[in-house]
Amino acid sequence: MLNNYTVSVFIDYDNLSPVQKQSGILDVVNKVLLRTPIELNVTRITCDVRVYGGWYEDNEMTQKAQSVAVEIQGDFPVIIKLPAEAGDFVQVRANAELALAMLEEPSHHLFDTFRRKGKPTNIRLKTPLDVGCTDQSCAIPQMKKMLKKGRCPKAGCTSSTESIVYRIEQKLVDTMLTCDLIYAPAVGYNNIIIVSGDDDFLPPLRTLSLRGTSAIRFLPRHSSQRLDSPNADAQLIEMEL
Repeated sequence: MLNNYTVSVFIDYDNLSPVQKQSGILDVVNKVLLRTPIELNVTRITCDVRVYGGWYEDNEMTQKAQSVAVEIQGDFPVIIKLPAEAGDFVQVRANAELALAMLEEPSHHLFDTFRRKGKPTNIRLKTPLDVGCTDQSCAIPQMKKMLKKGRCPKAGCTSSTESIVYRIEQKLVDTMLTCDLIYAPAVGYNNIIIVSGDDDFLPPLRTLSLRGTSAIRFLPRHSSQRLDSPNADAQLIEMEL
């Protein structure tokens, strides 16, 4: 009988569906633990949950990060009861935190992970004919002129494309999660779990398998991209959340 069994759950927050975000992180963790195969006869389980996202704009925590932090503080730590044999239960003590630093270097926070960028450079527009539009006032040609010239095509308007079109993106987050996945076996976790359908995490999961470490991927949405294990000694289990 194993007294201490540890599970790591890495949650790619922005990859969750709106319904899953609304239900909350604790609900996601409950569903993950209920479906995670734990073959050993254990008496106690510890679950460490890390939630990944673009939590800092420059050095300031974003509003979304503050909201998720409040949710975590209100719901964790928590004792979750998992059904066991003969109608008994196994207690899981679950802790959760925002992933603000790499698992290997918790004292070094990674700032500026949520950034506002100028207009994307790889935008392509179809013609009105391509989309079946015969309206003479179709806005597509005007949009095309605006992107090409870098300013509003309307006479007298001085607005530039950069002042109108912008994008927001996460930086460093996927790389941090990747590093944490690869480092997790050194911590000694019995189960390594990622909640994300992002294909960017297929290479680190294969790396774990090549090194003989099993892992589980929960897909927030249906995905046709599936893993195959390159190592017979390691399992790559996938299931939809």
